[in-house]
Amino acid sequence: MTLNTLIIFNILIYFISLKLFFAIFKMKYYFPFRIADIFSFIFNLFTFVFLSFSYHPEQILIFLFINLNLFYIFFHLINMIVTSPRTKLIIDLKESSNKNVHIKSYLKKYNCSVIVSNRIRRLKSSKQITEKKNKFYLKKDKKNFLYIISLVFSFIEKI
Repeated sequence: MTLNTLIIFNILIYFISLKLFFAIFKMKYYFPFRIADIFSFIFNLFTFVFLSFSYHPEQILIFLFINLNLFYIFFHLINMIVTSPRTKLIIDLKESSNKNVHIKSYLKKYNCSVIVSNRIRRLKSSKQITEKKNKFYLKKDKKNFLYIISLVFSFIEKI
């Protein structure tokens, strides 16, 4: 198997495995990453490092870099689609059969209440915040990335 064929095969399998792992894990997080992203990356990295070792042992680093880049690209692309109402509007306009979208339907989907509740749900599912008696608390854990960011922001605010 030629190196170019193996690289193309790696990219195609990454697409397929990402789709498969999203079908299995949906949008579950091990913050800050989606579990499907992690599994796809690990699956492809081990698969193609093994294949590279079998066919082109001197080119193993190429497959490490390819899979790291694919992980980075898809992680941020999917984040952009999931978190940005503008991106969702663009996708909806492209897919809309009559090429127009009614503002009332978007106001139902993307009002402040819906956006805040979605963000709270994500923060709770990633275990960055807790809820007690309808009040939310930031978990003060050194493993909590949001807590670390809040410390940085607090420090900058004091300057």
